[in-house]
Parts: sequence; C-alpha cells; structure tokens
Amino acid sequence: MRNELKESPLSDPVEENLELLRAQQELRQVKDTVTALRTNLEELQTGCDGAVQGAVAVAQDEIRQLRQTVQALRDDLQVLQGEKEQAVQAAIATGHAEARQLHQAIAALRTELETAIARDDAGREAQARDYHDELRQLRETIASLRVELEKQHAS
Repeated sequence: MRNELKESPLSDPVEENLELLRAQQELRQVKDTVTALRTNLEELQTGCDGAVQGAVAVAQDEIRQLRQTVQALRDDLQVLQGEKEQAVQAAIATGHAEARQLHQAIAALRTELETAIARDDAGREAQARDYHDELRQLRETIASLRVELEKQHAS
C-alpha cells in the first residue's frame, strides 16, 4: 500500500493533470446537474405556486359566486315573503270588505222586511177596520130594517 501511495504522487504529471482535468470536468458536470436540477425545482415550485394560486383564485371565485347566489336567493325569499304578506293582507281586506257588504245587505234586507211587515200590518189593520166598519154598518142596517119591519107589522 505504501508503494502505491508513493507511486501515485510520483506518477506521470500528465496523467495527474488528466485526472485533475477529469475530476474538474466531473465536478463541473455535477455542478451543472445541480444547477439544472435547482432550475427544474424552482420551475416546478413556481408551477406549483402558480397552480396553487390558480386553485385559490378559482376557489375564491366560486365562493364569491356562491355568496352572490345565496344573497340573490335571500333577496328572492324576502320578495316572496313580501308578496305573501301583501296577498294575506289583500285577502284579509277582501274578507273584511265582503263581511261589511254582507252586513249592509243584511241591514237593508232587515229594513225592507220590517217595512213590508209594517205595511202588511197597516194593511191588515185597515182591512180589520173596514171589516168592523162594514159589520157595524150592516148591523145598523139590520137594526133599522128590523125597526121598519116591526113598524110595518104593527101598522
């Protein structure tokens, strides 16, 4: 082993220069490879960063769109609730108006019925008076005819 070590330094300077040159070339190739790998890694990192940023941007856009959709749905729901409330109020108002009209119709019919009953009562009273007057007149006529008949029979 010592012989090898001694021979090695004493070996041919051209060979040593060649080995040194080869070692330097190999070192340069390794450095170039490292540089290329570093460049590739940076490009991949940049690509990954870009992809992540793109994915984040897409996700944020989707979130924005979903928020807009939610807000639009809330607005639609509020509009529908307002329309429903208006429809309920209109139905209540219509019901009150119909009830008021029915009460007015009932009052008018009651008045008309009371008027008809009063007319009918007045008509019956008038008929009863006429009947009693006629009956009285007939009784008076009968009485006066009886008196005349008795006078004629007595004479």
